[in-house]
Amino acid sequence: MGDKMSEQHIPSSDSEKNMDDIEKVPNGTSHNSDVDVNKVNAKERAASFVPPTPEEEKKVIWKLDRRLMPIVFTLYMLSVLDRSNLGNARLAGMEDDIDLGGWRYNWLGTIFYIAYIFSQWLLIGWKQFPPHIWCASVVVFWGFVATIQAAAFNWEGLMACRFFLGVSEAAYGPGVPLYLTYFYSREMVGFRHGVFIAAAALANAYGGALAYGIAQINGGLAPWRILFLIEGLPTIVFALVPFFFLPDSIAQATFLNDREKEVAYHFVARNQRLDIDKNQGIRVKELFEGLKDPKSFLPGIMYFSCNVSFASLPLFVPTIISQMGSFDAITSNGLSAPPYLGCFFFIIGICWLSDRYQMRGPFCATAALIGAIGFIINATTTTTAPRYFSVFLSVQIFASVALLLAWTANIHATESKRAGGYTVLATLGQCGPLLGTNVFPENQEPLYRQGTWISAAFCLLVAVVSVILSLWLRWENKKMDREGVPEVEGFEDTSVARESGYHQKHRYIW
Repeated sequence: MGDKMSEQHIPSSDSEKNMDDIEKVPNGTSHNSDVDVNKVNAKERAASFVPPTPEEEKKVIWKLDRRLMPIVFTLYMLSVLDRSNLGNARLAGMEDDIDLGGWRYNWLGTIFYIAYIFSQWLLIGWKQFPPHIWCASVVVFWGFVATIQAAAFNWEGLMACRFFLGVSEAAYGPGVPLYLTYFYSREMVGFRHGVFIAAAALANAYGGALAYGIAQINGGLAPWRILFLIEGLPTIVFALVPFFFLPDSIAQATFLNDREKEVAYHFVARNQRLDIDKNQGIRVKELFEGLKDPKSFLPGIMYFSCNVSFASLPLFVPTIISQMGSFDAITSNGLSAPPYLGCFFFIIGICWLSDRYQMRGPFCATAALIGAIGFIINATTTTTAPRYFSVFLSVQIFASVALLLAWTANIHATESKRAGGYTVLATLGQCGPLLGTNVFPENQEPLYRQGTWISAAFCLLVAVVSVILSLWLRWENKKMDREGVPEVEGFEDTSVARESGYHQKHRYIW
């Protein structure tokens, strides 16, 4: 079983105050509670807190799951559906109306990721502003851009749409893993990140099946335009859900009573620090600590490698299947769905195991090796059955992405430092699709040997770097064994202690 997490915190200037002078912890108030309840001193609350029973804690977790997970899951599914439907639109006849010859089609994928990369810093908005307002605003933005793709009449118009789609989606997806750490402890956040990221696999499965059905429509609009409308308009409507139902913090979760909020504060604060006096707003010093921490960069390298291998698949899997020689374009859209459906269940399962055994690296490497095997099979065979089977294995590289989200959260113990760590992870990682979307050129049809070998190599790189980071973190934990650092620290030792200026370390999950 993996060791627990480590973190060294250098207190920011605002945490050097005397405990009697710090801002008071919000005492999880319900909507009608007296505002004076929020003025209770954090240290006094910690001292008087009665530890919950396992059943009580499970009840609070279930309430959080029931409120948060369906919203972030559905929105991410819509996000991935809106960004990855380009391959389905191509097979639905977009090339008949818009010139996509040469490298034009590849550039539609590339321009999205250029905008996406340079907009990764927008994830800080989840910490700087009330999350329900931030989330609803960016959802309306990307839903509008995704919908007006249906009105494009030339390649230049589509390029503009894809650019702004990248900007708007960067303000949503990369920040959700940070947001979830406000509500879940590090021991349970891996599974929630897995559920969140599994929405991408389900979106690709759903997108293929939807495109297959839309291609059968005979109407006044071209099927590819109908595809953009059907997949874009629901996103705008759904923006109302996070605006009214997404809580900004534990203190503002109106579906929890006072006792349940206290329980949530204490299990979230196990071996990680909460901003008990500052629900919104970045601690700039901690943000820069996360940006410059060497441990932020190895997950970024792995995320880059995952994206080289995975990002191209939604764009090219339908085409690859159609080039196998046994399926027409419409059937290929339908056959691209089952591999992603299998990936959906694999992600949830492996993330549950990762939380269960408190290990990230071994599971991350396992998913990467499975993906590598899939790409190698595709690169070394020519018959339809093994090549189609290989797609089921290749897509499992996406499970490594889900584990990296949790691993990054476990490396950084404060909310603002996690924001810095996630910015490094996302910025480096999202450079991967720039390569991934350009390794399947048309002149490689029908076998795409170059793209499959490159993807296999990057899957293997993920496995190697996972081992390196795991060994590094285990070495750090053994150092703390010798220093007598406790394996588990609670609310009093993390979130309350930070405000008194204590220098703290926490165990790493490796």
